[in-house]
Amino acid sequence: MSPGVRKLYKPALLLLAVAFFFGVSVTQSYLNQTRKEMDLTRLAPLEDAPPVLAFTTQALGGFRGLIANALWMRLTTLQQEGRFFEIVQLADWITKLQPFQEAIWVHHAWNMSYNISVKFEKPEARWRWVQRGIELLRDQGLKYNPQETLIYRELAWHFQHKLGDNLDNAHWHYKRQWANKMKPFLDDEGYPKYDALLSPEGEDQKKLAQKLKEEYKLQPKEMREVDKTYGPFDWRLPEAHAIYWAMLGLEDAKEENRIRLRRVIYQSMQRAFQRGRWIEVAGTDRFDLGPNLEIVGKVNKAYENMMEQQPERRDHIAIGHKNFLKNAAYLLYTHNRLKEAAKWFADLKESYPDEISEGKSLSRFVVDRATELYGGTNRDQIIGAIQGLLSRSFYSLAVGEYERSSGYELLARKVHKRYQGEIGEIESAKQRVGLKPFKTIKKEVLARILNSETPRFNSVMKQRLRTELELPEDWSGAGPSQPSEESSSAPERSTGTGG
Repeated sequence: MSPGVRKLYKPALLLLAVAFFFGVSVTQSYLNQTRKEMDLTRLAPLEDAPPVLAFTTQALGGFRGLIANALWMRLTTLQQEGRFFEIVQLADWITKLQPFQEAIWVHHAWNMSYNISVKFEKPEARWRWVQRGIELLRDQGLKYNPQETLIYRELAWHFQHKLGDNLDNAHWHYKRQWANKMKPFLDDEGYPKYDALLSPEGEDQKKLAQKLKEEYKLQPKEMREVDKTYGPFDWRLPEAHAIYWAMLGLEDAKEENRIRLRRVIYQSMQRAFQRGRWIEVAGTDRFDLGPNLEIVGKVNKAYENMMEQQPERRDHIAIGHKNFLKNAAYLLYTHNRLKEAAKWFADLKESYPDEISEGKSLSRFVVDRATELYGGTNRDQIIGAIQGLLSRSFYSLAVGEYERSSGYELLARKVHKRYQGEIGEIESAKQRVGLKPFKTIKKEVLARILNSETPRFNSVMKQRLRTELELPEDWSGAGPSQPSEESSSAPERSTGTGG
C-alpha cells in the first residue's frame, strides 16, 4: 500500500462508519414507526414501574428476547420435574422481560390456576395457586396493559369458570375463600356497602374503601354501575366479579374483540340467575346456592341484545335464550311466584311457539319438566321424583327459603295428582301401580329426614323443621301428628312477588 493511500485509509473508514451510522439511524426510525403503527411494541417509557422492570425493558434492549427464551426453556423443564415453586420466580422474570405481551400474562396465570393447582390434593393448596393466577392478571398484567381485551377476558373467565363453575373438586372452597375476602365490604345479603365505600366517613370506612381499591382493584362506582346495569348481584359470588371485569374491558375493546367480553357477561348473568344467591346452612360451615330471581328481566334483555348485536349468530344465541325462558318459568314456579312464572311462560310460547304444544298449560309444562329432571314415567321413577321434590321442600324450609319450600311442595303435589289422574279410576290399576296418598308420602319423607343421620340435615336444621311445622320434640312419624296435607311445608307468611 503506497504512503498516499495509507494516509487516506483511516479517514475513509471513518467516513464509511459515519455513513453506516446514518443509514442505521434512518432505518431504525422507520422500523420504530412501523412497529408502532402495527402495535408490535411500546415505545413510550414505563411510568411508575419498579426499578428492576424499568431496567430490563430499557437497558437490555434486544437481548430481552434471548434471555426470555432461555427462561422459557428452563420453566418447561421445572414443570416437567414438578418443581412448581421455582416456576413462580421464573414466571415473574419472564413477565418483567416482556411486560407488554398480553399472551404471556394469560399463559402464566392459566398455568398456575389450571395446570399447577390440580397437582395438589388439598383445597387450601389449590386455592393459593388459583389466587396467584388472579393476582398476576389483575395486579400486574392490567397495570402494564390496561387496554388489552385478552387480559380482561381471562380475568373474568377465572371468576366465571374456575371459581364459579363446579368442574374443579375444590370449587366450594374457592367460593368460600373469595366470599370471606369480600365479606368486610358487603352487608348480610351480599350487597356492597355503597354509602360507606363511595362516601366514607371516619377512619375505619376510609381504610375499608382504600383496601377495596388497592388490594382488590375494585372501584365502588363501577360496582354500582354493574348492579344498575345487570344486577343486583350477591358480590360474595364470583359471577358478579366476572361481569365487573368483562364490563371494564368493554370500555376500550375493539369491536372485533367485544364479543368475547359480551359472552362472559350474558353467560355469567344466566348462571347468577340459576345460582346467584348465597344461603348459609344453619349449624354447619357449609353453604348452598339458590337462584337470583330478581335479575330475570335483565338476563332476558342481555340475550335479546346479543341477538341484535350479532345477527349472524342469532340462531345459536336463540338456543340459549329459549332454554333460559324455560328455566325462568320453571324456577319461578318452584318458588311459588306463579304470576311471574306465567308471564315468562307466555313469553316462551310467543318467542318460540314450536317449543310448546298447543294448549299446554304452565302447570303441565312445569310438571313435565320436573318429571324429566327428577324421574321418569314409571311408578318407581315418579315416586322418586315426588320424594326428591319434598326433600328439597323440607331442606329449603330448614334454611329459611320459604318461597322455594312452598314451590317445591306445590310441584310435588302436581306430579302426584297428574300420575294418579293418568291411571284413572280403575281399581285394579290403582292397586297395582297407584301411589300412596300425598299426605302419607309427605309424612314418610319428613320422618326419614328427622330420624336419619345425614350431613344434609343436621340437628339444628331438624329442630328448625320441628319449630316451623309445629311438631312435638318426640315426633318421629309414628304417631297421629303430622304436617297438614292442605297447608304448605312453610307456614303462612308474606313473601311478596319479587317484582
